[in-house]
Amino acid sequence: MKYNIREAHRINATILPDGTLQSRNSFETKRNNNILIFGTSGSGKTRSAVIPNICTMLDSYIISDPKGNLFRKYAPMLKKHGYQIRHLNFIHPEQSEKYNPLLYLRTSDDIMKFSKMLIEAQSTGKEPDPFWKQANLMLMTALISFLTEMHQLRQKYHEPEAGRWKMNLMEIPALLACIDSDDVSEGKMCEMDTHFQLLQRLWRQHTGKESPAFRQWKKFNQNPQKTLATVIMTLQATLAELDTDGIRYMFSGDNMQIEKIGMQKTAVFIEISDTDRSKDLFANIFYGQAMNTLCSVADVQPDSRLPVPVQFILDDFGTNCRIDGFENMIANIRSRNISVMLMLQSQSQLEASYDISAHTIMENCDTTVYMGGNDPLTAETIAKRCNVPVYRILNMPLSTNWTLCRGEKPRFGRTVDIAEYVLLPEYEHYLDIP
Repeated sequence: MKYNIREAHRINATILPDGTLQSRNSFETKRNNNILIFGTSGSGKTRSAVIPNICTMLDSYIISDPKGNLFRKYAPMLKKHGYQIRHLNFIHPEQSEKYNPLLYLRTSDDIMKFSKMLIEAQSTGKEPDPFWKQANLMLMTALISFLTEMHQLRQKYHEPEAGRWKMNLMEIPALLACIDSDDVSEGKMCEMDTHFQLLQRLWRQHTGKESPAFRQWKKFNQNPQKTLATVIMTLQATLAELDTDGIRYMFSGDNMQIEKIGMQKTAVFIEISDTDRSKDLFANIFYGQAMNTLCSVADVQPDSRLPVPVQFILDDFGTNCRIDGFENMIANIRSRNISVMLMLQSQSQLEASYDISAHTIMENCDTTVYMGGNDPLTAETIAKRCNVPVYRILNMPLSTNWTLCRGEKPRFGRTVDIAEYVLLPEYEHYLDIP
């Protein structure tokens, strides 16, 4: 039997690992389109769920691509079908398209969250005094706010005096170099004070308000003078770990155009190593910014929905995809025409990343697929929902799965490999994957 991807495209349906076609019209089904897939390594998550649904070419896609195989194999097919292709390569960032995360910081809350992610990513969790983390966060927030406000002065008000500083994360080391630790320790004015005073003057001149960045800088300077030099050195060390030639190149511009992903069919491939975790931070920042930006774009549409649905296909979600605030996002994305397909090895893996919020994420996925594994906690959860003994879940035959859709009885079936599907004739050679 050949399973038909063309039919899934025609009727607007998701392809589940057992070959079932499930309508994506959430208003008719009364379910969201979020899918949670559990399966140990080698259980077929990519070949039975990810690739078939990419080949339906129904949505815009933001795809976690740990090995880069999906980009190399399916980007040409999608491009021929009219898709805009974007490629973020965190394994070899010097070969990536450019992405500037600072351009997507819209509010002071965005800046605070972004700064916190940078600081906490380098934290060991064993700091004896939380003061140091808070002081680093305060300084990071002030410096990023400085860059964003200077950018606004250039772009919105065409202010020539704001032209020195670029809107780029790698400008922060240059800003830190303007803070003379000796002057700071002695309570004297340093070069950075002069820059912030200029910002304050220009900001008042154009907006009539106090600069939020200047306000943050004043708060930072209220710390004991003798400790400020230590804070500055700590932040310099934090940024030095992130400052590589590849990342500097990637952040030197932006052609991701996140706001257009929900307006025209686009496929964004995120190539992130499944063994080297050093770049996870930047990938997670992108996922969070993409979801927030797309929600904002949807909110200004007449029906508060994206014209082109967007699906996040996130492999290895429990380890390298720790998206800040995701548990709140997933509860609100359905009405905006956004959905997620999350792939994990176990429930324990999800709880390790999201703690108690893991249950919120699971509850907001109306379709769950279990493709086999060795984790007793996951097996107990699936067994309870299927009303079968736990040993039956743990001893499932290979290449089988349980599918659980809210409002339906659980079903047990065979896992269908991508090679069993029918594509359009001109795309059939894409089935020959390693």
